[in-house]
Amino acid sequence: MEILGTKYELIKNDHGLIEVNADGECQSYAKVIRIRPLQDMLCGGATEDERKKRHSEVMRHEVIHAFFNESGLSDYSNNEELVDWLAMQFPKMLKVFQELGCTE
Repeated sequence: MEILGTKYELIKNDHGLIEVNADGECQSYAKVIRIRPLQDMLCGGATEDERKKRHSEVMRHEVIHAFFNESGLSDYSNNEELVDWLAMQFPKMLKVFQELGCTE
């Protein structure tokens, strides 16, 4: 995958993240985004739909880190609150942009 012209490797089923209790990770210098396996997202009582939603949110979160890093905005990348907000709200924002026909 490319982030602003820089190739990143996406590892979607990284079991190593379970050991460090992380759902995802963006390694800006190695250009790697790692995501925990879908079946290991959330607690044991979570539904498949809840796990899928979390998996997508984590993927967006880590990609946003990469966008900020590749833009030279590492201070924003370090702001977990901002990155979380964008990751959570992006689907809603995209829907509005699509309704307005301004995604190009």
